[in-house]
Amino acid sequence: MGDPKFPRKHYDTPSHPWQKERIEKESALVHQYGLKNKREIWKASTSVRQMRQQARKLTATASEQAQKERGLLLGRLDRLGLLDRGSNLEDVLRMDVEKLLDRRLQTQVYLQGLASTPKQSRQLITHGHITIDGTVARVPGMLVTRMQEKQIAYFSGSPLMSDLHPVRPKPRTGADFDTEPTEEEAPAVKEKAKTSDEKPEKSSPDEAQPKAKKPAAEKKEKSAVKAKEAAAEKAAETTPGTASEEKK
Repeated sequence: MGDPKFPRKHYDTPSHPWQKERIEKESALVHQYGLKNKREIWKASTSVRQMRQQARKLTATASEQAQKERGLLLGRLDRLGLLDRGSNLEDVLRMDVEKLLDRRLQTQVYLQGLASTPKQSRQLITHGHITIDGTVARVPGMLVTRMQEKQIAYFSGSPLMSDLHPVRPKPRTGADFDTEPTEEEAPAVKEKAKTSDEKPEKSSPDEAQPKAKKPAAEKKEKSAVKAKEAAAEKAAETTPGTASEEKK
C-alpha cells in the first residue's frame, strides 16, 4: 500500500473569525472575482504571504545563493505576470491578493471577453468549454502565465464556437470598459441627466387655494352686492317718511 499520506491544508485561516473589516473585504472579493467561497481568498493570501516572506529573507542576505534565488523568484513572478519586467524585491513586498486573483484562469477568461460574468467564466471552465493551447482546462483557480494568456480560447468541439449561440457574449473592446462619455456625447448625457432630475414643480397651497375657491369668492361678492342694494332700497324707502314727520 505504501506509506500513509495525511492530507494537510495548504493555506492559513484567519486568526480571528469575527473581524468586520476583513469579512467585508473578503465578501467584496468573492463577488468581484466570482469565487466559490472565501477559502480561495485564503489560499491566494497564503501564497502572497510566502512570496513576501521569501523576499524579506533574500533582502537580508547578500550571498551568492541569495542572488541566485532572487533571480529565480523574480523570473517566476515575471512569467506569471504578477510583476513587470525589471522589478525588484521591493515590488514583491508591495504585492497584494488582487494581483494574484487577476492571474487566475477564471479572471482571464472573463477579461478576454469569453464570458459575460465571472460566474459564467467559472461555469464554462468546469464544463470543459475553455482550452489553453488546445488542451482543455477545468481548474478555474490555476495561475495563467504570460504565454498561456495568449492561448486561451473556446474548445473546438464546444457549441460556443458558433457566433449565434445565445450563451456566447458579445465581443467587447477596451472602450466598453471605459464608462466616461466623449466630448460630443457629454452635453447630451448632461441634458438627459438634467431632464431626469428635474421634477414637476408643485404649486404652493397658497397659490392653489385661490384657484380652488374662485366660485365661492364670486358667490360671496355677489351676495355682498345684493345686500348693499337691499340696504340702499330700504334707506330710500325710509327717507320720505322722515322728511314728512319733520315738516309736521
